[in-house]
Amino acid sequence: MTQSPVRLWRKQTHDKKLLETTGVILSWTEISVAPPKFASGTPYTVVLVELLSGERTYGQLVDFKDSDRTIGAKVKAVYRRYGTVAKEDLIEYGVKFKPL
Repeated sequence: MTQSPVRLWRKQTHDKKLLETTGVILSWTEISVAPPKFASGTPYTVVLVELLSGERTYGQLVDFKDSDRTIGAKVKAVYRRYGTVAKEDLIEYGVKFKPL
């Protein structure tokens, strides 16, 4: 199932305010069984992050070593591609987190 271009645009407009913000990992989990759109990337790690603003959000942890995957580790929000898409689908991008 694909999302409408308008819905993707609205989501990306919201995500823009998170870019380059930093925070700390509050919790994490490793996903081994994922929906078809994300299955090619399993296993992957999802983190719950508390940003410096106090807001809490979640996203995939990217470009990390196992030692980076600890509670209290500092991370930065980056923009990356989400999942796999069919040939005629829109390529969706969103916020993920990278260790500092």
